[in-house]
Amino acid sequence: MKRLAIFFVCVASLAMASCSTLSAGAQNTAAQALGQTCGSAVLGLYNSYKSSGTIDLTNANNLTNALALATCYTQLRQNKDNQTYRNAFTSGLILASAGLITNQNAGSFVNTLLGTQQLANVNQNSSSTQVASSQPAVLSLVRTLDK
Repeated sequence: MKRLAIFFVCVASLAMASCSTLSAGAQNTAAQALGQTCGSAVLGLYNSYKSSGTIDLTNANNLTNALALATCYTQLRQNKDNQTYRNAFTSGLILASAGLITNQNAGSFVNTLLGTQQLANVNQNSSSTQVASSQPAVLSLVRTLDK
């Protein structure tokens, strides 16, 4: 009977450990996907900036990218103290930015993104005018990548 009890305790412990591992794996996958979304948005905004010298948030593509960037900011901000999450996010960011964000500048970019408070006021329910009001912050963030 005692062996059976020990067996069930071991099985329960393994089940709990595997669930937390799966949960962490799913969180890392989500963080990397979010980083890829952010990398794509930043790349689009950067290309627009390089072609015109500014970012016109009345342009539908730029508006969509700025909204995606704000969404990424919100999610990253909620997990800013989770180093594993940040690493997975950064990995996705580098992957999707087509060389714009590299291992060398990724940490600085993520810290700058987290410090961009104006993006906190933009979300999926924001009007285009509200998103456009974040233009100075978005422009400043993109300029940090100027080569």
